[in-house]
Amino acid sequence: MCNSINKKTNTSREDSQKLRTFLRSLPVCESSNTAKKLAEECKVPLYTFNNWRSGMTRMPELAKDKIEEVIGVKIFEREEF
Repeated sequence: MCNSINKKTNTSREDSQKLRTFLRSLPVCESSNTAKKLAEECKVPLYTFNNWRSGMTRMPELAKDKIEEVIGVKIFEREEF
């Protein structure tokens, strides 16, 4: 049970790190606009998106799919079943 929790926590941190890395790779003004657009497309307030980005809350799988769809780049790793 503990390993399962640790794995989810690590995955959540990794996802947040990947999102931050992508946004930091953009020019400053474009990064801000992209974050706003992603929040709108995911249908969440900007503060929720910022919580995902900072790692304070876990990003839902559907949000990851939407983020990758909007930016046109695969940044999150998925487990294959």
